[in-house]
Amino acid sequence: MPVTEILLLRHGHRLAWTLNPVTGEYSSNHPFPTRLPADPPLASHGVRQAQETGQYLREYLGGKAKQDRVRIYSSLFYRCLETLRPTVEALIEVTPPESSARKNLQVRGERGIGEWFGRAWFVQPAPAEPSVLRRDFFPWLDDTYESRVTPSKHGEKIDPLHDRIALALALIVQDVDKEYVQAGRGDEEVTLLLCGHAAQLIATGRALTGQVPDDHDEDDFQCYTCGLSKFVRRQVPASYNAYYDPGWRSSGGVAGGWNCVLNSDCSHLSQGEERGWHFHGDESFDSYEAASAMGIQTHDGGVNPPKL
Repeated sequence: MPVTEILLLRHGHRLAWTLNPVTGEYSSNHPFPTRLPADPPLASHGVRQAQETGQYLREYLGGKAKQDRVRIYSSLFYRCLETLRPTVEALIEVTPPESSARKNLQVRGERGIGEWFGRAWFVQPAPAEPSVLRRDFFPWLDDTYESRVTPSKHGEKIDPLHDRIALALALIVQDVDKEYVQAGRGDEEVTLLLCGHAAQLIATGRALTGQVPDDHDEDDFQCYTCGLSKFVRRQVPASYNAYYDPGWRSSGGVAGGWNCVLNSDCSHLSQGEERGWHFHGDESFDSYEAASAMGIQTHDGGVNPPKL
């Protein structure tokens, strides 16, 4: 059973952006590295969170990385890749130079586990291209990897978001399982590390376990900044065709089903739990008329105030 556990990591505390829902224009008070207004970097506190996470994951994943039993996937938004930087650099450091294990630590940028933007009449933001991100910022990003799922350019409501995440997860796990089986390593235990965003991580917990509340706003799976969740696999599907079932909500979760054993643990962070988030409605802009009643929206990444 190649993939036996999945670690979910939310990006660290980031800078904010604003949205004018009448015009569909995103903007920011700071020039962001990619020059995309909804693609902020980490705030200084988020950088510290990422460094603390890297120290922890070096110890937790270092041995597995040396044995080539770690694969890393991430949203392509800058804040997620920046959060991963200390972890990836630490794991590269402990693996032998020129080894396949070191090469396989390249991060695979998957848009299917990217940020959630509400359904809108305007085109929602997309991340920078992998080739640009690798060239200018993250040399360990695999710019040959092609995303298996791409979000709708106009955003999504909550149910389609969950289905998008479920499909992306099923395909990711299926790909890694196949990779190890075809290499004759199907009896090894492999860890996936996925870095993403609050809404996506909540939907991921639901898609992996098959536990979806009647009210999407229920505060079930946590997602603190740089919090780590851990899921262990129940079983491998009998065939690759069974990794994704459109009825995953009632079939125990995708790719064989998973149990949550850590729910956004923050014990590795000096400031503990910060900036928790949960769904609160569709947050969508379905028409110009509905949006016209709204003022400028500030998106700071949390519903709980940060600890100072």
